[in-house]
Amino acid sequence: MITFFRKVRQRLLIENRFSKYLLYAIGEIILVVIGILIALQINNWNEARKNNMTESDYYCRLLEDFELDRQNIKRLSDESDYKISKSKELLLELPKKEKSKGYLIDNYIQALRTNAFVPSKVTILDITSSGKLNLIKNDSLKQILIRYYAELDNLIYQLDLNRNHSIERAFAYEDDNQVGFQYADYAKASLGEEIIATLPEDNWHLNENSKVYKQFQNDLVFFVLMSNRELQHFENILKEMQPVYNQLTKLCSKDDKTL
Repeated sequence: MITFFRKVRQRLLIENRFSKYLLYAIGEIILVVIGILIALQINNWNEARKNNMTESDYYCRLLEDFELDRQNIKRLSDESDYKISKSKELLLELPKKEKSKGYLIDNYIQALRTNAFVPSKVTILDITSSGKLNLIKNDSLKQILIRYYAELDNLIYQLDLNRNHSIERAFAYEDDNQVGFQYADYAKASLGEEIIATLPEDNWHLNENSKVYKQFQNDLVFFVLMSNRELQHFENILKEMQPVYNQLTKLCSKDDKTL
């Protein structure tokens, strides 16, 4: 094609037909410009198509993160319910003075045990760190996403505070050996019977006037309150999540049908 145009130009110049050559040159320029515009349009179309595919992928990936968080919250809520039940059980058993200290300590540790909630933020971090937040064209979704993750950070901060406070309180006894943590199953397996036999033993669990007895009892009450507080935080997270989750479910489902 280029060779053909070159031959046409040469023939016009040889024949000294300058006016026709000028018209031809203008036409050739116009053709080049049109070609460039078409190429740019195709490039823009391809870029827009890629951005739309990326946007659609983000909707479904965000939804997957939310699904993981909902499952995680369900598991942690069940754990909180268990801790409440175990703490209340011990509060009723303690005054009866029928259970061994080893039993009380083992269940005390179960009532204390808390796993941290770590939300799945893989997709939102990918979106923000890569500067692709503008690809989410749904302004309503964009605003509630920003609001949700800001509120989520605050609620996780509160959960971490409660968790750390519970752990600090549980091991704030003046003498752990006096309390009897060495009689917990995990401790007995680690220390061995020979070493445990050398440690002091205190029957505080049989004396409601004992300082350790009162602290142990107060801790169990505290665990109930903190576990209830955990449940409230989890409920708040799910409440904040729901509007975003609903939109993502519709968008991801719609995109699946169109792709």
